[in-house]
Amino acid sequence: MEQQFKELIDRHNGILYKIARSYAPEREDMRDLYQEMLVQVWRALPDFRGESQASTWMYRIALNTALSYQQKQRRQQTVLRGDEYFPVVIDEGIGAAQAQQHRIDLLYRCISKLDKDERAIILLYLDEKSYEDMATILGISVNLVGVKIHRIKKKLQQLLLENEEWVNVWQEE
Repeated sequence: MEQQFKELIDRHNGILYKIARSYAPEREDMRDLYQEMLVQVWRALPDFRGESQASTWMYRIALNTALSYQQKQRRQQTVLRGDEYFPVVIDEGIGAAQAQQHRIDLLYRCISKLDKDERAIILLYLDEKSYEDMATILGISVNLVGVKIHRIKKKLQQLLLENEEWVNVWQEE
C-alpha cells in the first residue's frame, strides 16, 4: 500500500497543491492543508476500488478536506478580507518570470474571492479536467458544469479588471 500511495502522490501531486493554494492562501496554512490532504488520501486508499480515475478520486478527497479545513479555520479565527490574500508587491525592476508569477498570484487571489463551489469548479477547469470528470467529482450534471464555468470566467474577469495591480503587472513586462 505504501508504494501505491507514493506512486499516486507522485502522479497527482499537483492536484493537492492547487487545491491547498486556493483554499489556504497563507503559506503555513497551505502546508498544513496539504499535509491534511495527504493524511486523508492515505486513510482512504484501502477503500479505493478503481471505479473512477485515481485523479478524480483524489480531487474529491482533496476538495472535501479543503472545505472541512476552511470551516475549521473560520471557527478558529477571524476571516481575512479578500484583498489580504497573496499580497503582491510590484517592483519597477521586475523581470518577466517575476511578472508571470505576480499574474498567477493575482489570479489565485481572485479565485480565493469566489465561493467554495466556484473555486472547486475553476480549479478542475484549470487542471484541464473534462466536463464529465468535473460533473462526477462535483455531483452535478455536465450541462450545469458548462453553465457554471461560463459564469465563473465572467466573474473572474470582472475581479481581475477591478484589481489595479493586475493592470500594473501587465504593463511591467
